[in-house]
Amino acid sequence: MEVIETDVLVIGGGGAGAYAAYEASKVGQTVTLVLKGFLGKSGSTPLAPGAIAAVGPWQHPQDSQDLHFLDTLKGGAFLNEQKLVRIMVEEAPKRVLELEELGAFWERSPDGKQYLLRQGGGHSFPRSPYLEDRPGHELLKVLKGELLRRNVRILENQMVLRIFTEDGQVCGAISLGVYTGDFTLYRAKSIVLATGGASQLYPYFTQDVKNTGDGVCLGWEAGADLMDMEFLQFFIGLAWPKALRGIIVGTLYYSRLLNKTGEQFLKRYDPQRLESSTRDIVSQACFQEIQEGRGTDRGGVYLDLTQNPPGFVKEKLPMIHSLCQQLGVDLEKEPIEVAPTFHFVMGGIRVDENWQSRVPGLFAVGEVAAGVHGANRLSQNSLADIVVSGAIAGRSAAAHASGACFLGIDPAEIAALCRKVEKIAERAPTRPLRLAALKETLQTFMWDKVSFRRSEKGLTEALDEVRRLREEALPCLRLTTRSKRFNRELFEVLEMENLLTFAELVIRSAQMRKETRGAHFREDYPSPDNAQWLKHVVIRKADGGCQLTTAEVDLHEIQPQ
Repeated sequence: MEVIETDVLVIGGGGAGAYAAYEASKVGQTVTLVLKGFLGKSGSTPLAPGAIAAVGPWQHPQDSQDLHFLDTLKGGAFLNEQKLVRIMVEEAPKRVLELEELGAFWERSPDGKQYLLRQGGGHSFPRSPYLEDRPGHELLKVLKGELLRRNVRILENQMVLRIFTEDGQVCGAISLGVYTGDFTLYRAKSIVLATGGASQLYPYFTQDVKNTGDGVCLGWEAGADLMDMEFLQFFIGLAWPKALRGIIVGTLYYSRLLNKTGEQFLKRYDPQRLESSTRDIVSQACFQEIQEGRGTDRGGVYLDLTQNPPGFVKEKLPMIHSLCQQLGVDLEKEPIEVAPTFHFVMGGIRVDENWQSRVPGLFAVGEVAAGVHGANRLSQNSLADIVVSGAIAGRSAAAHASGACFLGIDPAEIAALCRKVEKIAERAPTRPLRLAALKETLQTFMWDKVSFRRSEKGLTEALDEVRRLREEALPCLRLTTRSKRFNRELFEVLEMENLLTFAELVIRSAQMRKETRGAHFREDYPSPDNAQWLKHVVIRKADGGCQLTTAEVDLHEIQPQ
């Protein structure tokens, strides 16, 4: 087993992880970045088509960071941690300029003097720099170059299985090579979790297929508190063909959403903002139209960009335009069918202003961390969040490492984990792996009972299904090969364990929150209840199970009316 000693270990290589590694490397600490895919080609960041919300010198005359702060709180139904939001809105412009200094391109006016800006849903003014429909790709491109230049150690195609602690502090981790099947042990003073969301909980999603909730589960097992796990964001993506269902194919600030009669139906749900409404309202409106029979034959609605000038869509959304042309649709001449899809996790590991969990030395960033987005994330705040949280956590992790020493890792824990994986691989292949059926079962009941509309009955049934799959189905799976080398089935079993844990945490949190707020819609409690539920749901691992409590929301700047 290879042993790597590093001051800072970053787990996950999307925008948040890359920025954390970049920032930690500035102060002379040794930094290792380990990820499950290839750097620059995995995670949700390369798929981000929108923009990065930031109020800087380029701002609209009437815009301000205070207004960005307020927009974010309103969009999050005031369940945001206001200290974290304030940090994001103040730091995001600095990160935009830093990225440009590193070589990132943001679109400018013809004279080159000013950024072109987009206005995402829920924002009061255009405030977000962008590059066509690939700002996330551009961000990762320059960060990858910096990591290579700074000699950050990058280990690709590694799935981290466990974080080890000693005396309540992080001391290391262990990963399994996706191709080699070899274990790698990491001794680390600080660890940053940046593995993204959990797209595989649902059959339709916008994210990378490798997003299986790993970071939240790693933090949970290490003793971190989780918060607001009930808040999962749904958006819209392709309705057809089925193999591509869920992929984002449009940006709503250029679009109109129409039902099968040609009605711009958001006039009935948010007549002032229409398609510039927040994503919880847009996704619920689409769901409602389809449920009431006003959707298309393929179970979607129409996304129409034909009102834009000729050539506009091809210029502003070249990748999306090209994809739709391959599907036989010219977005400049005809609408395309879209349907609700899973998009983003607002909850995650509870962190402080340094993005550190309650476990000393363990940090969480981006979609692994909770607190910034509250009950619903605003469009274009994701890229702002990942660069800010990544930068601050990377800096803080390096500072923590500079004052810490390497701790020992219990050999018995390492041996037990290795043996567990080997036992899965050694299961006799008397019955072919049926993981696809198990995963389909999980995704189906999560979609039916834990997505747009929830109820006590549905959540209870979903929790029973999770327990059944974990206790009865998962142990009975048999791999078709015993080798750990190039054994994708083995990793799917390990990922399924994380997905089932993640699903249970979401369901338990959703059961506890007896109100409707943001992306959490309870049919049996259809209204917000500030008197009882303007608070966080917090989960802590205790006695082998879940301990659910509530915590006060940070309202030190603004109180909801």
